[in-house]
Amino acid sequence: MSTKVFVLLVGCFLLLSIGCKQESSKRTQITSGPSNDGTVRYSPDGSQVAFISDRSGSQAIWKVTSDGAQATQLTPEQNWLAWVRWSPDGGKIVYASDKEAPPDIWVVSSTGGEPTRLTTDPGLEMDPTWSPDGSKIAFHSNRGGDFNIWIMAADGGEETQITTNKADDFSPRWSPDGQKIAFQSSRGGKQSIWTIPTSIGESTQITSDEGDDGNARWSPDGSQIAFQSDRTGNNDIWVVSATAGEPKQLTTDQGDDFSPQWSPDGRRIAFLSDRGGKTDMWAVPATGGAAVQLTDDQGTEGSVTWSPDGQVIAFSYNENKTHIWTVPAQGGPSKQITTGDRNEFAPEFLPDGNQITFTSDRNGNSDIFLVPAGGGEVVRLTSDQGDDFSSRCSPDGKLIAYVSDRRGDNDIWVIPVSGGDERQLTHDKANDFGLEWSPDGQTIAFVSDRENSTGDIWTISAAGGTAKRLTTQGACFGPNFSSDGTAIIYASSSTADGQAHLWMVPAAGGAPKQLTKMNYEAGAVYAPDGMSVAFNGHDGKSFDLYVMEIAGGQATRLTDDPTWEVGARWSPDGNKIAFLSNKEGNYEVYVMPAGGGEATRMTTSAGDESAIWWSPDANSIVYSLNEGNTDLWTINVASVLASMPEKEVTAK
Repeated sequence: MSTKVFVLLVGCFLLLSIGCKQESSKRTQITSGPSNDGTVRYSPDGSQVAFISDRSGSQAIWKVTSDGAQATQLTPEQNWLAWVRWSPDGGKIVYASDKEAPPDIWVVSSTGGEPTRLTTDPGLEMDPTWSPDGSKIAFHSNRGGDFNIWIMAADGGEETQITTNKADDFSPRWSPDGQKIAFQSSRGGKQSIWTIPTSIGESTQITSDEGDDGNARWSPDGSQIAFQSDRTGNNDIWVVSATAGEPKQLTTDQGDDFSPQWSPDGRRIAFLSDRGGKTDMWAVPATGGAAVQLTDDQGTEGSVTWSPDGQVIAFSYNENKTHIWTVPAQGGPSKQITTGDRNEFAPEFLPDGNQITFTSDRNGNSDIFLVPAGGGEVVRLTSDQGDDFSSRCSPDGKLIAYVSDRRGDNDIWVIPVSGGDERQLTHDKANDFGLEWSPDGQTIAFVSDRENSTGDIWTISAAGGTAKRLTTQGACFGPNFSSDGTAIIYASSSTADGQAHLWMVPAAGGAPKQLTKMNYEAGAVYAPDGMSVAFNGHDGKSFDLYVMEIAGGQATRLTDDPTWEVGARWSPDGNKIAFLSNKEGNYEVYVMPAGGGEATRMTTSAGDESAIWWSPDANSIVYSLNEGNTDLWTINVASVLASMPEKEVTAK
């Protein structure tokens, strides 16, 4: 990976919304090792950086001098940690941990020692933040069933609930004077920014419900709030008066801009952006103007934090491994501080395109996580000792369904995207797997070997209840709902030839109908308009891609190579099909017109790509890449197709 030294060019100021890049420079690695480090936070005096690391085997909080010279472990190892934040005087660090129970709030001395547990409620307590004077801690908790904002003394004791809405209120952020708390709430239907007096009173809606707004950050003087919003289609950075009013849009790029962070002097806002098909760090004047690109590399930046003097920005960076780096805020050479390994796979964009759900073994077993679409702080949703996998988000973006073996066999479970209580939907002693949501989010289809079957298609209400068996032929797999939810297409090898073929069954029940009778067909996915399906077909020599109208007729062959083309995914607009091909030796991502034509190679790597998924706007694809470790990557398809005449790009 190359790094860049930023040089401020006068001409860039004439390109108001294009921004400036950096020149190449050499980076310096400070620490190394087979560990996973992230969630970086500067100390108030800027001399140290706190972070979470699994370098001692499990997760623990560590600190390192800002030059990376000396690292010190502050907490014992535990299963899960998040939200590391220094007290204003630098003497303590507050965080969330599931060491004793579901996540609670803990503090530890910044010099190390025995951590103190501050909350003991059986609900979830998360995202703790210090008041500016260090006397109180705000956090969000679902102890009453819904997530609300709570406050307690910094040394524990009585906890006061300050929001009581039935919607979910979360991510509290203190105003600089400590008089108000900004938070994110879904009470208006969309995610929006609200404030409430810390003395308790009426909540004030700061942003409207025109889109999903989040990541609220107060300006240093408390007069404004920066936030990210998708109200114009993709995520951009906005600012609004802390007393409400018309927000001002600061970025307008077609990529997603997110995770705003004010500079200490309030003059600039650093943010992450996936413009150009990869995630880098940028900064924009708080009053508006040209955005300046601070990093330019092939990996993913995240977890941005300013040094107290505003001269340096620390961030996490992932390129096969996740490390901590620093970069001068005006541009300059980056410095690597931490390293680590882990495996992340099976990614899926959430319906709003802002987050990705995935499975990771970062805690030893497989669990379900969320990450911002352009990179950033990862949120762990499940923490059972069993393996949780095959996550799929509901169409409304509120629930994630997944398979878990925590009860000894595979069952279907659901959990809110915002975190909270998990619900087990299927309870049979058989194995249930291969789940798929109906378009209206009311039903989940899955495969089960219950009733001595070799695998049949079943459905169950997303609210729970009795499962319904749709097929009895056995050897079924890969259910996929039609766009109107009335039918399910699947593959079954139950015919006399023993080969898999495509079938369709009414979602309400009825006789299955065989759709294909070639050599072998599987992996069928409906087009967005529901009129046709794409699938993998084998001609006796290799797998290729085919498209077939549901109403009947011959299948159209889209690829004809001696290698394998598999894993077809329609773009949300129905114009393209992404797929995997090993025509160059390893599996890479390709995109082609849905009606046929030349395929464009999207990736070039030494490893194998897998598990591709389109963003809702059809501009990007997320996928897994295995190069020793398996990580998540995204690529901007629109940018590649528009700018690569040779139809190939070196990217991950």
